[in-house]
Amino acid sequence: MTDLVEALEHPHDAELRCAPWTRAQDVDPIGSAGSFDAVVLVEWPLPWPADVSEIPALAEAAAHPGVRVMTVVPQADESGDGLVRVVHRRRVSTNHLPGVDHRVPRAAVPALLDALLEDPQADSAARPSAVGEAPPEVLVCAHGRRDPCCGRWGTLLHVELAARWPDVRVWRCSHTGGHRFAPTALTLPDGRAWAYVDAGLLDGVVHRTGDLATLGAHDRGTTGLDMWAQVVERALFERHGWGWLDITVAAATTVADDRRSAEVTMTWDGGKAVGEVEVTRILPVLVCGQPPEQAKKTAPELRLAALHIS
Repeated sequence: MTDLVEALEHPHDAELRCAPWTRAQDVDPIGSAGSFDAVVLVEWPLPWPADVSEIPALAEAAAHPGVRVMTVVPQADESGDGLVRVVHRRRVSTNHLPGVDHRVPRAAVPALLDALLEDPQADSAARPSAVGEAPPEVLVCAHGRRDPCCGRWGTLLHVELAARWPDVRVWRCSHTGGHRFAPTALTLPDGRAWAYVDAGLLDGVVHRTGDLATLGAHDRGTTGLDMWAQVVERALFERHGWGWLDITVAAATTVADDRRSAEVTMTWDGGKAVGEVEVTRILPVLVCGQPPEQAKKTAPELRLAALHIS
């Protein structure tokens, strides 16, 4: 089964779903965004395996360091040419990854990925496969074979968002990480990850009108920085407002030997901040439907202990 029917099936214990359990623990999602300097979206029909690296045509690209390769459910195309859309985005600043749309036959996808990943930071707009600049995008994780919470709530949210913004492309995408924070989303070109999202919250993000004090509890961080620096950067984002996303910052992180704390120095044109970040809890990452004591992984919860701005 595929699409909505597959996503809505839930064979696990409803009382032990990972996202409601995590939310009940009042976990702050900051620092969970992961980091990368390029992202490639590939239209690929359902069903997807649990990991996109298990798709032979994408396996080599998915292993490329510093690049996030994700599948997205193909969107309706009126041309009828049968080509596959591949979106290549590269980081040019902390919160900005401009993108280029490419279209190729499905058999040519591996070759295009090889070419793009020879230099993921190079502008690909001049390639023969390029068809134009990518619009702003919202990626909603609805990868049911990876996690039932994403499969259920992510799919329902994608249905709600599909035609919400005429100038924003909304994708149902593969795993974004952090399934315990479902429904999750990634916004582009700013490259920020969001937890426990809904349509109203994303309205505020897409149009840069949301109250940042409220959004802070949903902000997993920018994918342009490491997990410790994400904590400091969120605090500065809330302090400076939406214009902060147009500023390029540099960050240097010194992690304590016990990995329970770190000092982050962040600089930008005209400013400097030093933040002290600490681990508050180590929490189990539930396998959906199983009790916490059977979790195979754990994840730290981080908090900003001090911030000095000069």
